[in-house]
Amino acid sequence: MATPVIVGVGAITAAIVGRQLFRSGVLGAKGGAEQWVKGGFKAKMDRKEAIAVLGLKDNATIRARLKDAHRHIMLANHPDRGGSPYLASKINEAKDLLDRSEAKR
Repeated sequence: MATPVIVGVGAITAAIVGRQLFRSGVLGAKGGAEQWVKGGFKAKMDRKEAIAVLGLKDNATIRARLKDAHRHIMLANHPDRGGSPYLASKINEAKDLLDRSEAKR
């Protein structure tokens, strides 16, 4: 009879300790939603937002990495594979904006 009680108390203790370690940042890089950008999309996408959507860095290699970044993100978010049509349109908008801005340079 004592064994199930001891196992139960041990499981509860482990859960509480694990939760505290995760919240303090010991187990995770950042806690929960803190690693994501807050807010939604802007009404008119700018270069900074387009770079963030595609997960690129603003440097000289942006033109070389644009196609691969777009392809990688669209594979994960394409509407034919269960992704959101809205997100797919924003990803395509970001690619088009960066294509146009990089062609001018």
